[in-house]
Amino acid sequence: MRILSLLAISILLLSACKKEDVSLKLKNETSEQMMGKWMVQRIIYEVSIKKVINNDLYRALNLLNSKLEVHGSAHDCFDFQGHEMVQIKTSESAKLKSYNILNPSQVMIGHEEWRIEKLTATELELKFVRDAGDFTRVTRMYLNRSL
Repeated sequence: MRILSLLAISILLLSACKKEDVSLKLKNETSEQMMGKWMVQRIIYEVSIKKVINNDLYRALNLLNSKLEVHGSAHDCFDFQGHEMVQIKTSESAKLKSYNILNPSQVMIGHEEWRIEKLTATELELKFVRDAGDFTRVTRMYLNRSL
């Protein structure tokens, strides 16, 4: 009986290691795909207000309140570098921030968690959502690079 218990524990430990390896592999692949200089094509800022439509039953509707689209200039870029650092450049400034691939669909840039909506060799789409109670702010960033 003791041998069976040890065998079962060993199998569980080995299978747990394989899951971690797969997760780490996927994170590394995403990191490798993101490495390099990405030019900002456009950024869309959206603000939605929440409205209660029935006092007895709380059901909030997100109503689009405002939308602003900004096109990137030749100076606007994200340069994902080694050691989990990204240089963010605009015509006015340059900032160096840390980044961390959480999983293949999420990246932490500075203190903001962005959703990776699309990642190919030439296209990167990021989405950031901030729920502030009565309203929600959504930022969508569209970046590309030349090969």
